[in-house]
Parts: sequence; structure tokens; C-alpha cells
Amino acid sequence: MRLLLPLLLFWGIGVFAADNLLAADNLLPYGDFELPLVNGRTPQDQGGDPSNVAKGLAWIQFKFDTTGTNATVTGGLTNEVAHHGRQSLYIDFNHVNQPYQAATLTSNFIPVVSGTEYQIGIWARTDAKDLINSEGRSAYMKLEVDFFAGDGNESVGDPIYRVQPLPGSRDHAPVFKPDGWNRFSVNLTTPPGAVFAQIIWRWETGGDPGEVNGVMYFDDATMTGPPNANPNLTPSPAVPAAPAPHP
Repeated sequence: MRLLLPLLLFWGIGVFAADNLLAADNLLPYGDFELPLVNGRTPQDQGGDPSNVAKGLAWIQFKFDTTGTNATVTGGLTNEVAHHGRQSLYIDFNHVNQPYQAATLTSNFIPVVSGTEYQIGIWARTDAKDLINSEGRSAYMKLEVDFFAGDGNESVGDPIYRVQPLPGSRDHAPVFKPDGWNRFSVNLTTPPGAVFAQIIWRWETGGDPGEVNGVMYFDDATMTGPPNANPNLTPSPAVPAAPAPHP
């Protein structure tokens, strides 16, 4: 997995990307965080894992990269609030005073059509009782999209990187608020030779000094656009060449 580059995307571009692909096929139908079922705010290690311990249909990994007792980023599933359906994903920055503490959610391989436009998006809002606030340290939502050939191992083209400050850019009104849901979306074109795409969402603290605290909710993650001719396609590892016969 490649490290996300520190490339900041102006918030308006990401949130208000053209929605002409919203009506297209959703290639991530289980990206709505409805499974596994939970009751209340349920941490990842207590049954609120959207990847269902790497057995999920949409997500294959939900992990945390944290260090130290005062660097807590946690998350899981909840039925406290949802954009559609019953559940959403929550991310909790609990008085984090360390840099680059993160939660990362990785999708399964998604069959795509090369050289074709797609849109990736997710809905989000802040918690009304535990608003994201920063005493110096920033927090970000980062999107990475990687592309692969048919074997699922060979990278194809350049990855896509986008960064959205949480709950919005400084010196601007917040993009994500407690009184409703807003959508972050990005349009992209798959590179030639791409057979699969993989989406990586990452919620991370910045490198500036200070502390960040608060909870955010995310729901209805999608990738929309033309489906592959075989929507159930899975990676086909290359068959090793037969060893040369002994003389």
C-alpha cells in the first residue's frame, strides 16, 4: 500500500464535484455500513468492524495506526445516526495530541473499465454533542485509489490522492456539520490497462502541534460508473512458468 502524499485539495472541489455519475451503477453496493448489525456505538474490536474481520463484501480491512496513551483514534459502527438505512461508521478522535494517528478503511478489489470516468464519494456529518474541534492540531480525511491489472498484484497507472480537512478548511465555514449530511466526492478516470480499483479511506491527525478531539459519522460510501463486463471478476494470479526440463 502506498503512503498518502501530503497533497491538499481545496475543500470546495472535493465536496462539490460534479454529480453526473450519481445515477450510474454503484460498484460498492455494500459500502453502506449496514453489516454487521450493531446496537449502539460499537467499537471495531467489539463487533463494529465494517470489514467483518476481513470477511466483508465491500471492505477487507479496518485498522488503527496509533502510538502512546494520548494518541487515541478509534472507530466502529453505530445505529445512533445514519444517512440512509440503519447504521453508519464513526471515527473518534479522543483528545489526540500526537501526529499521524489514523484509522484506515480499505475496500475489496472493484472490477472497473479502463479509460473510463467514475465517481467516488462518501457522506459525513459531525456529532452534535462531541463536535470536532482543534486546539492547533488538524485532522484530515484522506482518499487513495489504486489501480491494478487482472492479477491483482501489478499496479497500473498513477494512484489518485485527495485530502479533505475535518470538519473543513481553516478560515472557511465547516463543510461537515452536526445538523445534516454533506457528501465528499471525487471524479476520476481509470488508467489504461486497469482491471481493478481499490479504495482506501484514511482519517488522520496532522503534524502540527496541539490536540484534536471529537466524533464524526460517515455513511453510504460509493463508487459509481460503468460496471466491468464481468462484475463478479476476481484477481487471477499469473500461473508460474513450468520449470525447464532437466537435460
